Amino acid sequence: MNHIHKSKRLAVYLGLGALLLAGLACNAAAGTPTPAFSGLETMVAATLQAMPSQPSPIPTFAMPTALPTSTNVPPTAVIPPTQVIPPTPVFVPPAANRIYFSTGATQSITTGTIHAGEVVTFVAKATLGQPLIASVGSPSQGVHMSIFGANGQTLLAFSQRSAMWQGTLPSTQDYYFQLTGGSYTETFNLDVIFGARIQFATGTIKTTIKGTTVNGFSVAYVAYAQKGQKMDVILTVPGDTAALTIWGFSDGQPYARAQNGVQDFSLVLPSTQDYIISVVPKAGQEVDYSLLVRIK
Repeated sequence: MNHIHKSKRLAVYLGLGALLLAGLACNAAAGTPTPAFSGLETMVAATLQAMPSQPSPIPTFAMPTALPTSTNVPPTAVIPPTQVIPPTPVFVPPAANRIYFSTGATQSITTGTIHAGEVVTFVAKATLGQPLIASVGSPSQGVHMSIFGANGQTLLAFSQRSAMWQGTLPSTQDYYFQLTGGSYTETFNLDVIFGARIQFATGTIKTTIKGTTVNGFSVAYVAYAQKGQKMDVILTVPGDTAALTIWGFSDGQPYARAQNGVQDFSLVLPSTQDYIISVVPKAGQEVDYSLLVRIK
């Protein structure tokens, strides 16, 4: 029954809608104005109001990530250019005349002529710890000397304008003796002495050395001793053909002089240092000798 009423009601609605549309069409064709809302319009409006309003969908967009207004990005490090380190210059010794020592000799004297302002160089090899005594003489005393090693180490600078030097050598190598002439041409004598160090056998306090004053030159020995020790030196030669000169290498103090004919020496030593013991031949003679050295 309800179904029939609903069908009738729907038919009525459809009929009313058709009449309304026909009327509108006629009015439009006749040019008449649209009438006010009818009951059907009111019902349609009420039906529309009853429908829930659906919000229009809002499209979504991927929003860009906001950039910070300021950044604390450290500045790019500036890489300095690679530093080029120049190689250390290698010292090149000058050309030189070699000094040779005869077997058993500790002294060599070289003579020659040098012009004004001329530079003449000599060279000789020596060992670590060996005492060196060098001097150059000339009539005007205007010839000066510089001394340096093959490694470039300077022992005596020319700026010191010296004619002599003594000291203990720092290494085993060639040593150069460079002479510079004075105001005019003159002769010179270069005197070089390398002291021979005395070695005592283990557990002993004395040694005996036999030698010859080669070419009539003195023979120099060096012995290290401490303050308060007693040193005895006995030189054995034919007659008075040679004598002893003894002095401290550090303090320069003479303790025996050959000109006094000393051949037997004894002393309680006043200081700790190297002591130079020289066998000095008389009148440049070649003398065979025996030298006893005792330190206790």
